[in-house]
Amino acid sequence: MEESRSANNGGVFRFMKSVVFFFEAHQPMRIRPYRMADIGTNHDYFWESKNREIGQRVSEKCYIPATQVLIDNGIKASLSISGILLDQLVAINSGSLDVFKEYFRSGLGEPVAETYYHSLSSIWNKREFFYQVNKHRETISRFFGRTPQTFRNTELIYNDDVSKLAKELDFKNIITEGTDKIIAYNTPNVKYSSVSGLNLLLRNYKLSDDVSFRFSNHTWNEFPLYADKFSDWVARSPGDVVNLFMDYETFGEHQWKETGIFEFLKALPKELEKRGISIKTIDEFCNENPKGNVLSLPDYVSWADVGRNLNAWLGNDMQREAFDLLKSLENNTNPETWRRLQVSDLIYYMSVSRFSDQEVHDYFNPYGSPYYAFMNYMSVLEDFRRTYSSK
Repeated sequence: MEESRSANNGGVFRFMKSVVFFFEAHQPMRIRPYRMADIGTNHDYFWESKNREIGQRVSEKCYIPATQVLIDNGIKASLSISGILLDQLVAINSGSLDVFKEYFRSGLGEPVAETYYHSLSSIWNKREFFYQVNKHRETISRFFGRTPQTFRNTELIYNDDVSKLAKELDFKNIITEGTDKIIAYNTPNVKYSSVSGLNLLLRNYKLSDDVSFRFSNHTWNEFPLYADKFSDWVARSPGDVVNLFMDYETFGEHQWKETGIFEFLKALPKELEKRGISIKTIDEFCNENPKGNVLSLPDYVSWADVGRNLNAWLGNDMQREAFDLLKSLENNTNPETWRRLQVSDLIYYMSVSRFSDQEVHDYFNPYGSPYYAFMNYMSVLEDFRRTYSSK
């Protein structure tokens, strides 16, 4: 679709353009501080009090009020809720599931599938990957009465092989990051086709991060960010679609209510509409627009860190050692716990970066140090190996 514009009576230029919101709702099941002395004597790995505390807080600050804003203001969005988060929301009975159900029943929301355990299974084990994705898709269908047509891999990890796996699982659409390398030759603001024939959308990371990371940054030269200014940026961004993909926790948890983030979200639909921009879900936009050009991505990309590759999880020796040990425990007598230990956050906490990325890793790390994260995790895996390994 070629960009077209015409001035309305108020002098505002109208674009034939869409905005696609995708939000990821996820909280890991964190492992508790686990000492080497616990090995062989204590098989209680998960930090129940911390996980419950955070799950309750995020439900109250983000999931419930943010979803209510979407409902009350008629805002369409594609939403992925990890299976590991669904397990926790059921356990704490916070009310989040009720408002999520209301959102999907309203027809505004599109449920999106991912790996149930928010894992790295796509990069090493096809059988395990298929199991987790199918479990997530079936769980979403059971909870919300909708079968996902769109797939997003953990942390938007993607390459041509991932698109082929998603095709085998009969998805129609897939999304990933519009990295600097990709957008040097391709705009993120159009629909593509993957090498396997799926509809492929790229995240506009600049505009997404303006909201998710910079919204409350008083040192940012564009602070404060209001809906009208942001909508102008969207309108001026060339192409058919601006894909705004971000953590759902942006609204109320990472950017607190006091920053004005909810007022910003409430005001966006009218400001976008003034500029002739419609809000679509992923599946809706893909269905309404013609097949895109094929975009081949042989190398892995993700939406994490400056490198936007796999380094956030496999960038140092600690992480690679931990991941190798985790993989070696595939044949075990406690598969559910093994899968919960696959959650990518547990390895993400071990990252040691020379760049500003480290601030983000430290923000999420409940242990205060990547080295403590490594020691806790390796101690848990060693106990798991001794207790449950069937080798």
